[in-house]
Amino acid sequence: MYTHPIDKQLNYMLHGNFSKGWAISEKLQQETPDDSRHLFNRGWFLLNQGKFQEGYQSLEAGRYLNTYGSGHIGTQKPIWNPAEMDLEGKRVILALEGGYGDELINVRFATPLAELGATVIVRASEAIHCLVKRVEGVSEVVTPYQVRDVHHDCWIPGFSAGWLLGYDFTTLINTPYLTPHPLSVEIWKNVIKTDKLKVGIRWSGNPEFEHQQFRKFPVEPLLDLSKNKKVQLYSLQRDNDLRELPSDIVDLQHLLISWEDTAAAIANMDLVISSCTAIAHLAAAMGKPTWILVPILPYHTWAYQAPESRTSPWYGDNVRLFRQTKYESWDKSFSMLRKEFRALSAVPEEVVNLDDLIVKAGEQQSRTKRPSVTLPPTGKTTYSS
Repeated sequence: MYTHPIDKQLNYMLHGNFSKGWAISEKLQQETPDDSRHLFNRGWFLLNQGKFQEGYQSLEAGRYLNTYGSGHIGTQKPIWNPAEMDLEGKRVILALEGGYGDELINVRFATPLAELGATVIVRASEAIHCLVKRVEGVSEVVTPYQVRDVHHDCWIPGFSAGWLLGYDFTTLINTPYLTPHPLSVEIWKNVIKTDKLKVGIRWSGNPEFEHQQFRKFPVEPLLDLSKNKKVQLYSLQRDNDLRELPSDIVDLQHLLISWEDTAAAIANMDLVISSCTAIAHLAAAMGKPTWILVPILPYHTWAYQAPESRTSPWYGDNVRLFRQTKYESWDKSFSMLRKEFRALSAVPEEVVNLDDLIVKAGEQQSRTKRPSVTLPPTGKTTYSS
């Protein structure tokens, strides 16, 4: 059925057979080491093996395929090369790219750039400016249309920031860096108001995402969690894939006017359960206990040590991953989730620290060490014209 080795490789990956996929990658590395499709796929395997620098540099090949990043920002200024430019006193544009979730993931790198002495201007989608402007180290936020009018000395593509700054999986920033507006949080306390365990749910993300069909799961098992009378579910689903909800689930879609509202709503939750969406990344980056249902071929953020790892170096112990174990079947994932959910709701809050129970800390410790900034000798960031 599949004649090209890369198509065979993708089929193996989608079915969780990563060892056979890696064997094809090794063979292609010998035969066609400069092929962009091969290098892009190889980047995922390298991340899975814990090789942050090599993995993200290999993913850069996706820029030639228009499958990675958002293209050149149209400036004559160079992409920052740490081997050639000291950022002290410089103005740098951190150009966030991809979807909302990608932007929220990579805005964390504004902080270490500012610590290097730079004035950091962040290019971001206008809808999330309210969140981005509160990230430590951000001096200014602009839209993609405004970026050419901003004085700057260099720029950095969002997807490239982590490896250009010299990070690896042991030093990656994973402490909370996104914050809601305090006034909005107070207002939302009047909406999310119950003595029960407050759980926000989101089952679907951007329908235009390339692999949207693989990260989608049956909604009914998630909605069935509302049958637990010690829990109050709040739906964070908005804009697409809307469902008729059981009467005991509070539908927030018409109140979530902006990302400011969404962040404030999440701040008032005890737990957020989501598919791989921007909502999951927002909750995780706020430090909120977050459970994420991840497809068998996970996004690069969740690739590290898949399928065994239940956590991600990108976030702290507040994040738990419920990985799909069989192609097109989410039964085992929901079985694990229901088991932990029952344990969570069975223990009275006054008996145990609720955050500790939700987090189930122990698999991963928060890392705050900053790496030295060096450019790997093979590093490059390029764009197709």
